[in-house]
Parts: sequence; structure tokens; C-alpha cells
Amino acid sequence: MAFLTDEQRRNYGTFTAVPDDEQLAGYFLLDREARRRVMACRGARSQLGYAVQLGTVRFLGTFLGNPEHAPAEVVEYIADQLGYSPSVLTGYGAERTRWDHQSAIEDAYGYTDLRSRSGARGLSLPS
Repeated sequence: MAFLTDEQRRNYGTFTAVPDDEQLAGYFLLDREARRRVMACRGARSQLGYAVQLGTVRFLGTFLGNPEHAPAEVVEYIADQLGYSPSVLTGYGAERTRWDHQSAIEDAYGYTDLRSRSGARGLSLPS
């Protein structure tokens, strides 16, 4: 990631601002396939957690260290689509399930884990 500026490196994989309505609809809207995958998860917390991670990797190009750190507006937008309260996500970041979901998302959507020598993580879609 040597091509990034210092500021870009610091901000990589983080939300630097709350996504606007267009970004929410573009990256966090659950289409039929995404909804099917989300609903295959067991329990409301897992379903919401999977959906938040899916939207986050679409938007940021990587997973958050803790999915519970997604902006409240993102969690609310996704929770509303699933008919859940955003508070359902509480505790998901401490569960092993979140790692399983990351692997499942990578496999399902063809993401490739790109690790630099510095340990920074990024994902790319297949070409």
C-alpha cells in the first residue's frame, strides 16, 4: 500500500464520515441474494452482523476490526431492512461467528484477501 498517502493509510478501513443516502442504497441495500444469505444465519444478532459486515466490505473494501463500530446510521439502515432493532448487534463483535461470517462472505462473493507486509488487510473482487 505504498502508493497511498499517509492520510489515506490512516483512514483505510475506517468510516471517515457517515455514508449519505446514495451510498447507503448503493452499498448497504440487501438485494435478494444478500437477504437469502443473511437469513441463512442463525438468530437476529448473526443475521444483522453478517449484513453489516457485507455492507462494510462493499463500502470500505475491508472488514472493520469490530463490526459494532460501524456508524449507527449504517446499522439502523440495515436493521430496518431486516425488521430488527439496531441494538440486536450488541455483542456480535466479541463472537467467533463474526470471523466465520467474514470467511463466508469472502467465499460467497469471491473476495481475495490481500495482505501487505505491514499486515494491512484489503480485499479485492475477482477480475
